[in-house]
Amino acid sequence: RARGRPGGGPPRAPGGGATSGGGFLWPAPGAGGGAPPHDDADSVPWYSTYLCSERDVVVTCARLLGHAEQFGWRWRSVIAIDPAARVLAELLAAAFEIPRIADPDADPDPEQTLAVGSFLAPTWSNDAPGWARECAERGNLFAFGVLDYHRHSIGLPALIGLAGGERICLPWHRLGEARIGFSRFGLIAPLPDEIDERDPAVIAGALLGRLLDVRSKLGPGFATQLRHVHDQRARVHPGLRRRSEFVRIPHARPEPTPPLDLLTALEQASITDLELTLDQHDRGPNSRIGPRELEAVEARFRTTPELRPRLADRLFAAAPERLTTLLEGLASDPAELPIGERDGLLRLYGCNPWNRSAPALLTRWLTIGSASNRCEIVQSKYALHLLAERPTDEFTAVLARLLADVPGIAIATLRWLHDNPRLHAEHAEGVEALLDHSHPDVVFEALQVLRVARRPIEGRQLERLLEPNQHPRLRSAAIEMLELVPAGDAHPRLDALLREPGNSQGWAATRSLLRAGTTSAEQLAGSEIIVARLVELAEQGQTEVTIHSMMQALATAERFEPLQAIFTAGCSTLTKIAATALTSSLLGFEDPRLLELLRRDADAFSLDPPPGLARFVLDYGQAEQDRPIVLAAEGAVDPWAGYEAKAVLARWGEREAADELRHALDHAAPFAEAALEAALTVAEFDEFDRLDRARDAGGKLAASAWLIVGDRATRTSLAARERLAEHLRGDPRWLEFIEARLREQVLGKFVVGAQSAEFGVLSTLLPEAFDRLVERTLSSTPDRFALDLLEWLGREWPTLAHSWAARLRDSGHFGIRQCARRLAP
Repeated sequence: RARGRPGGGPPRAPGGGATSGGGFLWPAPGAGGGAPPHDDADSVPWYSTYLCSERDVVVTCARLLGHAEQFGWRWRSVIAIDPAARVLAELLAAAFEIPRIADPDADPDPEQTLAVGSFLAPTWSNDAPGWARECAERGNLFAFGVLDYHRHSIGLPALIGLAGGERICLPWHRLGEARIGFSRFGLIAPLPDEIDERDPAVIAGALLGRLLDVRSKLGPGFATQLRHVHDQRARVHPGLRRRSEFVRIPHARPEPTPPLDLLTALEQASITDLELTLDQHDRGPNSRIGPRELEAVEARFRTTPELRPRLADRLFAAAPERLTTLLEGLASDPAELPIGERDGLLRLYGCNPWNRSAPALLTRWLTIGSASNRCEIVQSKYALHLLAERPTDEFTAVLARLLADVPGIAIATLRWLHDNPRLHAEHAEGVEALLDHSHPDVVFEALQVLRVARRPIEGRQLERLLEPNQHPRLRSAAIEMLELVPAGDAHPRLDALLREPGNSQGWAATRSLLRAGTTSAEQLAGSEIIVARLVELAEQGQTEVTIHSMMQALATAERFEPLQAIFTAGCSTLTKIAATALTSSLLGFEDPRLLELLRRDADAFSLDPPPGLARFVLDYGQAEQDRPIVLAAEGAVDPWAGYEAKAVLARWGEREAADELRHALDHAAPFAEAALEAALTVAEFDEFDRLDRARDAGGKLAASAWLIVGDRATRTSLAARERLAEHLRGDPRWLEFIEARLREQVLGKFVVGAQSAEFGVLSTLLPEAFDRLVERTLSSTPDRFALDLLEWLGREWPTLAHSWAARLRDSGHFGIRQCARRLAP
């Protein structure tokens, strides 16, 4: 059985295929979900949470068809083992031209029947009918996906589409939380699943044409996967080997399909061919489109709902006003808009920041639309922001309606409100009314908003939520509300919570003690309570689960003093635990007082030094006195920490350490990556040829190159920075690389005032190029990258930001307009 990759992902084989008691047929979705049909099996993602698209379905099933054709797999019938798999069974039955067994009481022949499952958990066989287990034993089980892949000790299906975590679902059988976005911790109580009520055969029939089209166009990556399965046939399930023709050597790698002309593809091509053409056009040297192509994009947008998000991207970049007109025309008349197209169009409408008249149409759809329509509006990037621009009383009425809606919509609205604190004061009263809601997740999200708004809740209400019989997550959120109570009242309650049997609320109580109080003295008193409890636990020998949760909370401290107090408590056991758990957090403060702790408790900090420790000593320590600390870091488990320590010794003039570091540059990954980062940042070597190769290599090496450039721009000496800048100026590929990395950092949902990209790297190293980037970005059609840049200028270069804000305060782009008005002097 193949071993897993670092980071918790599934095993991977060359070309994206892998076997572990069976063959894996994984799709390779690109950014934003959905697998480009031509990108077959070249990259294998690991899904933690994911709502599969129709593209994922057709590409995955197309690969199963391709494997079956190559290796001669034949079945006489198909049967679904769970309700969500009925569409898959209908689709595969039609593609294989064999019947689907629909009788739930059927007793199929396990030798000749392909059993199909949707997403199978490790315990799937406990509840499955006997015939499903028999099919699996014979290798005749295809799971579109497996959940918690690494926990499948037995019964792993012979054929698998996706491997992942625990929250993955199909487009016609959504988990309840899929509509509102998956929470990292899941939900306290489940939301009802969304199930397409159409007959499975009807849904499958709508996908069959795309499936057969994709099957005929599987490209070079799929050929690589076939060869890999052929070469590794000994590891394929014995049942599949018996029915296979592995003697048939897979065909040579097919040549990539020549791209169609974009205009021709827009006017005539199938969905698959158009997707392929759009992908190739995006990667081409000139991705601009002319007037005729724009007209064709608009026409195809109207007739092909499946491709509307991709076509909208082109209109957004080239002619946003035409996109606005198009969306308004399609979404304005409910009678003319098919029910199945409403969700997608309303999401696009809510993600379009250009339309000043949007609030009227959005308000109308919030009244007439279904729950799924309303949720798509709430979850889109700009819809609630556009509505919030209306007079306060109008938006208050809209917000009240949404908060009173079904739990999924109320939760999504509360999360949006949480991320936009400028609105908290105006709407806190309506949020507080939700503390009596019947759904615990609505109450939980309301508590989060109220805490960020710094609005205490009434005593009896809080006491009810603090009762031990509440759900642990809900009770934790209530405990964090104690930080808003006067410290004299909060500290005794939190101290008692730290002493509860099992210490189940240690994390929340510790966090609240760190933040409760309005003065430094009150916050220090809270830290003393934490330290006293930690000393008691350490002396009692309760150093595992109990202390661990408290240490996790302490790692979030925003000041150095609470952590410092632990090391001055005089408990050696606690000191060792804290040194292991909190060193990275201590380093983040860059407080010179840490050096005193490192010197006094050197043995504790040397147990497993993290990255950053040796460099901290370089910045604040002395070579003669602190060399033992750096020598201890040389032996760290993490290679990045060890090579960083060696680089510090090289900076201190130790020639042997410098020679060892240079030799390490030729080691295998990940040691070469760690050595390269340490050599060019800490030791300040000028191995620029290696840096160029890392940039061009892609993957983790390119990520290391970006880290090195950023570090050298901000943390190294002025001389080292100038040497790198001179090198970068001589190679235009570096400017392209840096701008691409900056754009990649602008991710995630839109939040007013958000800023994520590290523009300081470019402005420091290549100021003239940065000036050109500012002019080009802010004077052209603005996008999310332009908004991020304007926010950064407002924080770092306010004078320039004020100048641009004056020019952009009346921009048609909502985000730019809001940002410019906030920044304008």
